[in-house]
Formats: sequence, structure tokens, C-alpha cells
Amino acid sequence: MKLHTLIIAALLFTPLAFAEDKKPEEPAKPAEPAAEKVFAPTALEELKPMKGKNVIIEGPIVVQGENKSGSIRYLNFTAKFRESVSLTFFTSGTDNKFTKEKLAEYVGKKVRVTGELGEFNGSLQIKVTSLDQLKIVE
Repeated sequence: MKLHTLIIAALLFTPLAFAEDKKPEEPAKPAEPAAEKVFAPTALEELKPMKGKNVIIEGPIVVQGENKSGSIRYLNFTAKFRESVSLTFFTSGTDNKFTKEKLAEYVGKKVRVTGELGEFNGSLQIKVTSLDQLKIVE
């Protein structure tokens, strides 16, 4: 009987003895971030699932405009705004940082913009809150 007790005790406590000697594992290193994809402004089908996420769009600005009240200005990558992502700039409360003159500097130039992709009346757009989101690329 004592032999059975010793064998059972040895089997039960042996894993605990080894567990105490085991060194803690180092935490897994985070994966390297994947290169961020740059989308064409006309890749609408590819971009639709990205709504609500930050995206990078790159292409030439073709048109500048504003709504009737002047409270929203925009830059478009195509003559017909529904054919590409629009960049929107809300003028109220922005201390006049989105003037027509400032936005005109981007027309005819290739621009890279980073921002949250949204949708308004069925058209994709990025609401630009700072001109730092726009970079002219060569």
C-alpha cells in the first residue's frame, strides 16, 4: 500500500517540480506592419469595403469647387465626382484654413491623401480636417 502511495505521489508532483524550473517564455514579438496600400481614387469597388477605415489615396486633382452656401469645399480626382473619391473640406470653424486659394494650389497636381473613408449620398469621400493630410507627390 505504501508503495502505491509513493508511486501516485511521484506521478502527481513530478510535473510541478519541472514546472517550477521552467523559465517563463518571452512574449511574442509583434509582427512587422504591412506596407500600407495606396489606392487609386477611381478604385471604388475596392475601396467600398474600407469605409470607416483610414486609407491612402493618390492621384491627380482635376476639379475644385464648393457647395452653394460655401460651407463645404471639395477637390475631385475626376471631372464627374461620382467616378472617384472626393476630398471634402468643411469651412465652418476652421479659421479659414481651407480657402479657395489654398485648395487651388492642388489642382493639376498629383496628391497623396490619408484619411478616414466615408460615404455621402452614395459617393465615397474623405473629410479632410487638416492640410497636413495632403502631400503633393512628384
